[in-house]
Amino acid sequence: MSTVSDSYLRGAEESGLLGRFAGSRYVAGTYEEPVRSELQYLVTYCDPDLAARSAWWAELPAIARAADPATQALVARVPSGHRPPAAWRPYITYLSCDGDRGAAGAGAPAQDLPEVVAALPEHDAAIGRWLGTALSNAAAAHGAERAQPEAGVVSSLLDHPGRSSFVVLLDGSPAGHATVLCDEQDDVTGEPIAELFDILVEARPADRRRATTALVAAAARYAASRRLPLIGNVVHTLTGEADPGEQVVTSLMSQGWRRHHAMWWLPLETPASPVSPSPTGEGTPR
Repeated sequence: MSTVSDSYLRGAEESGLLGRFAGSRYVAGTYEEPVRSELQYLVTYCDPDLAARSAWWAELPAIARAADPATQALVARVPSGHRPPAAWRPYITYLSCDGDRGAAGAGAPAQDLPEVVAALPEHDAAIGRWLGTALSNAAAAHGAERAQPEAGVVSSLLDHPGRSSFVVLLDGSPAGHATVLCDEQDDVTGEPIAELFDILVEARPADRRRATTALVAAAARYAASRRLPLIGNVVHTLTGEADPGEQVVTSLMSQGWRRHHAMWWLPLETPASPVSPSPTGEGTPR
C-alpha cells in the first residue's frame, strides 16, 4: 500500500488538520518537537501533485505563520520521487529493504559474514546501551542541546511488545545489534511494517561493514517471515554543512534499499510582525 488511507484523512478532518491548496489536500499542524525544543509546522501528508507544485512550497511558510506566528521551522513528509526547493534540508530519510537482496546479505558470500543470533535476555544490557547511543547520536545530529535520551525511553523500547533484536558475534563476543519493531504501521498509509529501529556495531571499519551486512540480512529474513516490509531510517545532520546521512542513503540503495519517503526541514526567520492569512483564505486548514 502506498497511498494515503481514507481513515487517516477522516481523522485529520475531524481534528481540524485537513487543509486544501488549489483544490489539493494536505494534513498539517503545529508541533513542539521535544529533541530540538522547536515549534514546527508539521506537514504529515500532501497530495502528490502538491509535492511537485512550486506555488505550494512558496506559500507554505505563510500558511504555517497563519497557523501560529511563533512557528520556528517547517517539516514536511515528501513522497519518494519528489523533493522540496533547494533551501530545504533532509531531516530523516525512510527506506524500504528489498527482501531478496537484504536477506541474502547484499550479495556477500555467507561464509564471509559473522554469526548473528537472536538476542537473549542476557544481551539486554548491551542492547540498551547501544539503543541509548543511537538515540543520543540522532539528537546530536539534529542539534539538541541535551543529547542523552530521557529516562525510560530505552527501557520502553526494550519492553516493546513487538521488539525482536539480533546480536552479531565477533570473536565469539557480542559486538552490535539490530533491533526490529513489528506490529507497527505507517500512520499515513496504514501499511503494516517492520521497523528497523536501529543497527549499531562496535568494531573496526572492515569488521563493522561485514557485521552490519549480516545484521541487515537477519532483520530482512525476520521481516520476510512475518510478511512485512522492512523500513529503516537515516537521520540527517542539521548542524554545519556536511551531512554524512546522504552517503549512508546512497550506500544503502546500492545494497537493495529503496527510498520510501523523507521528512524535510526548513528553518523560518523570526517574523517582524504577525503574518495574516492569504486574502483568499487558500491554504488555511479547515
